[in-house]
Amino acid sequence: MRTFMKVASAVGALALLSLGSPAQAAVNLVTNGSFESSSYTRNTQFGAFFGGQGVTGWTGAGNKKLPWPLEFYFFGGTQTTVNALNQFGDPLAYFYDSFNTLSDDGGNFVGLDGDPMAAGLITQTINGLAIGQTYVLNFEYAASQLRNRKGATTEKLRVNFGSQTFDTAVLAVPSKGFSGWNDATFKFKATSTSQVLSFLSIGTPAGLPPIALLDGVSLTAVPEPATWGLMILGFAGAGVMIRSRRRQLAV
Repeated sequence: MRTFMKVASAVGALALLSLGSPAQAAVNLVTNGSFESSSYTRNTQFGAFFGGQGVTGWTGAGNKKLPWPLEFYFFGGTQTTVNALNQFGDPLAYFYDSFNTLSDDGGNFVGLDGDPMAAGLITQTINGLAIGQTYVLNFEYAASQLRNRKGATTEKLRVNFGSQTFDTAVLAVPSKGFSGWNDATFKFKATSTSQVLSFLSIGTPAGLPPIALLDGVSLTAVPEPATWGLMILGFAGAGVMIRSRRRQLAV
């Protein structure tokens, strides 16, 4: 029994160490996935086309083939009251009062125009990947409409990680409406140690415009099967140790 206890104790300790190690812990590889960090002091357009690259860790890529790609940065809670300064000097580039809730992540977020003529696109290069390792991408997304437009819209996000692509579910939004926040989860397998993560807004119809909202982005490695087995053995060993100590105290 004592020998088993020693083995169980050693396995439990090793499992705990593996949980706390950088390789196995659920570390978010995305920089500023909550969009809380920026050089801005108010709502604004950002990106390559207008406003500069002021959102920490992210590049507002836009599309140079389009006449006016639009990426917006909003401070949480101000989306219906404070104009997002943009290239057009538009005083109404904020959302209807129907958009009155923030994501579960809370705080600041970005808005990406889904108009085919102004499709918003943001990217971030993720480094330190392990080739062949599976990664889980989680984020929250929603859809709404700028106050200077009206009419029913649809919206989705196209997610790219390296050469792999997934689309979110399509959100249908009534005129002047808000879809509410939705959770999205995708799994990717790394094919390189460095890959680009991107979010492209795709909406209909042109001219309204449909706006995709994004917040709470995280990318974490999925533990390997061997690690899960070690963790289970460790927890089992810890349970045996606790029960044994309870018996000794009772005696």
